Amino acid sequence: MTDEWREVNPLSKFILLADDDLSDLQRTSLDVLYQPIIGVLPYALINNFWRMSHEKKTHQAHSHFETLSYLSVDMKAFYEARLRLEAAGLMKTYIKTTSNDEKQYVYRLVSPLSVNDFFMDDLLSVSLLQVIGEDRYVDLYNEFIKPGFDLSGYEDVSKNFLQVFNIRDSEVTNTPKAVEKVKNSINANNDDVKSGPVIDKSNDFDFNLLLDMLNQSYVNTSDVKKNIDLINSEHQLYGIDEIEMAKLIEKATNVTNNVFDPNNFKILVSRQFKSNAVNVPRRQTAKVDNATETSGNDLNAQENQLIKSAGQYAPIEFLNYLKTAKGGYVHSNEERMISDLVSRQILKPEVINMIVYHLLIDQEKSSLNKNLFEAIADNWSQNNVTDASKAIAFIKNRQKEQSKPRNTRSYNNRKTIVKETLPDWAKDNEKPKEYGKVDEDKKKELEARIQKLRSSRKEGRE
Repeated sequence: MTDEWREVNPLSKFILLADDDLSDLQRTSLDVLYQPIIGVLPYALINNFWRMSHEKKTHQAHSHFETLSYLSVDMKAFYEARLRLEAAGLMKTYIKTTSNDEKQYVYRLVSPLSVNDFFMDDLLSVSLLQVIGEDRYVDLYNEFIKPGFDLSGYEDVSKNFLQVFNIRDSEVTNTPKAVEKVKNSINANNDDVKSGPVIDKSNDFDFNLLLDMLNQSYVNTSDVKKNIDLINSEHQLYGIDEIEMAKLIEKATNVTNNVFDPNNFKILVSRQFKSNAVNVPRRQTAKVDNATETSGNDLNAQENQLIKSAGQYAPIEFLNYLKTAKGGYVHSNEERMISDLVSRQILKPEVINMIVYHLLIDQEKSSLNKNLFEAIADNWSQNNVTDASKAIAFIKNRQKEQSKPRNTRSYNNRKTIVKETLPDWAKDNEKPKEYGKVDEDKKKELEARIQKLRSSRKEGRE
């Protein structure tokens, strides 16, 4: 994101577009299902936008400053809330630069998915499951999704429209001009905005390999093909490789009728990766190796190995490794803050892994603090830390750039002061040390776990 929010002038104007008002079911979906995912401020913003869209005349300009004052927030908070709404598929943003270099904004409000469609959407339902937990998720599912009724044995005797209403055949075949004019007007104004979030397909997951493995089992691969978006989402979030994905799909498939249950699959994935006893190996790619080989010459062997590891594992998986090596476990709030940062697509996964490493190993924190985690993420984003090697260099150079020693630093222009302790090797009065050095017992334990996982992965592929 860097500091793009600074480009939004509080005095600039915006226009709100809303095709229709929210139905009662969409309102329920927004209030109960979307709100836990997007957060309090984005929820307040989208509700305010929907209210404003019906207050004034069509396409009348609104002021950013008035909205900021109404919500009692600054432009940075507004911008971050807007990004979350865009990511959740609740609004679209359009910008046009005038001849005077002034920017005009159009915010198009997108209706929330209905309750049924929400639970069918892979990204939204998985995100909700992470935030509220399995028990509450199942409760909401049972509350809103009514069980189906078996109509087999019944005969459909419903009449169609023309059997009941008298319409002249000539008007059906030759549409009246007034009707045609209205249809053309609607089509011209229809931008075909799709509801729901969108995520790019992963290029490091072999879906054909997954299907080949499942063809040897009892799983109906036709059902699996219909859920490729769900599989892609879970892979990108947790770093699940093809072998482990096949195992999870088999567990979520009814052995009686071979039907794959997507909802059960989401719960199984969430349940498994909440356990600190489960460590899922991520497939190593040539792309990662090439990136490692071209890392900076100023890095020692252990730092290069850390860069390699940061690029090989998904953030939640990497967090699980470090917490387990320290004798702890991943908290649900830690999983949420990692997932939230991944979904924003502001920093690469390897950079997020370096933040986790910096906090848990360098600073010897027992767990991730949300304010500190987000402050460092924002600071690194603004300073163009785009990969793991740059993260190490940034930490090293940060201390050298400070002419006077300081124990505190302000982030995000907020009142909260975040104390950030640098590792010993980044201090000027210390001799060069191995990056992120931990005590020998923890180091040996972590190395043993990694070696065991590599062996098990090799046996699985053979």
